[in-house]
Amino acid sequence: MARTQDILSLSRPLLAFFLLRLSKLATLCSFRLMNSVFRLPNLLLAAVFAFLCISATAQNRIGTGDVDHLFKQFCASCHGTNLEGGSGPSFLDDEWKHGSADEDIANSIRNGFPELGMTPWGDGVLSEEQIRSLVIYIREKRQLVDAEALLEKLAPKKGVFQSEEYGFRLEKIAEINGILWSINFLPDGTPIVTQRDGQVWLIKDGKPTGPIEGTPEVWQHGQGGLLEVAPHPDYAENGWIYLTYSEHVGAEENGKKAGMTAVVRGRINDGKWVDQEEIYHAAPELHTSAGVHYGSRIVFKDGYLFFGIGDRGRQPGVQDLSRPIGKIHRIHDDGRIPRDNPFAKVPGALPTIWTFGHRNPQGMDLHPITGEMWESEHGPRGGDEINRIEAGLNYGWPVITYGMEYSGEPMTDRTWWPGMEQPVTYYTPSIAICGIDFYEGDVFPKWKN
Repeated sequence: MARTQDILSLSRPLLAFFLLRLSKLATLCSFRLMNSVFRLPNLLLAAVFAFLCISATAQNRIGTGDVDHLFKQFCASCHGTNLEGGSGPSFLDDEWKHGSADEDIANSIRNGFPELGMTPWGDGVLSEEQIRSLVIYIREKRQLVDAEALLEKLAPKKGVFQSEEYGFRLEKIAEINGILWSINFLPDGTPIVTQRDGQVWLIKDGKPTGPIEGTPEVWQHGQGGLLEVAPHPDYAENGWIYLTYSEHVGAEENGKKAGMTAVVRGRINDGKWVDQEEIYHAAPELHTSAGVHYGSRIVFKDGYLFFGIGDRGRQPGVQDLSRPIGKIHRIHDDGRIPRDNPFAKVPGALPTIWTFGHRNPQGMDLHPITGEMWESEHGPRGGDEINRIEAGLNYGWPVITYGMEYSGEPMTDRTWWPGMEQPVTYYTPSIAICGIDFYEGDVFPKWKN
């Protein structure tokens, strides 16, 4: 077992699960925090599902409506309100015989098994969107059944967390009250932390130092506020620290205050934020009043700065190259726009765009060997994604997704479409995926890279 003197970071997104981020503060365990990706153990994934048989008395096509209503109307009479089974089989065991993939389950709903008493519901009764939402719902319910045993299995024993490969401890090195969003590390190992209300802290000798005076005024609206913090790769020479945050500069949308993600850089001198330079701001007419999905992770590569902006609750604009939302952008680290960006010469397109079709990028990092950029992305209800980011590609949101609306309303049955990228992997049900990093230390060799 390796013992880490580190921090349980509350840094990444503000949804459900938070990534355990372990730093280089220990001599026995060296986690390179901004360069590590944790592959979740298989036991965290939903168990294998398969044969789905739906029976109900209703024969008329229903309209919209949440998925819980769909299940009760079309499934519960045979399979039980809690999926425990009845005249039809249970969905809570592993005894399936017609395939466990999503499409196998969808086919069972769509085509039925009349010879077994299973009514086909796809012929003018349930839409493809509704069938897809039922697949997600069944996977969610199965996950909940497994959750109690899973939490018991993952709980630390005498303070030791046991992963598939290694055991480790977590030690609290400092405490800051409030909602923390990002943590990064200066070259000497000093943690630098952002608090969503606009404060920046340094952690020295186990104690928070700050807040740093003079940092940008943030628009703390919904999920917005002060977001990412990242030192320049050449920080030891130039002292630059980059911040992303939600700003309001007077713009309105339909009579409501509007804002957007912005990027600045500055230096910290004697506890004060100085030498600030504007790196990226969207035009005020492109700002939105929604309070969600600011994205905002930063990656540096070859003198360029990459950062993400989520869909900001305005899904139709994601596929629109004249709007900054739902995009990963590339600029020079001083804010200049590269002339060779993939859409720089496309009429009407924003020249900063590198990729599009993203819902809410919440993690970005470079593979330490290949230099490939990887991204983690919050899906809706289902469909959290891991993507490999390549210039000019369309990652599909909201045209394709493996999820549905949080309300349970069906969204789309399209999980694939020509010209749109598939995720490297996805999580349905959602795990509320957060930041990602590649591990470059030597203490845990099986985790390397």
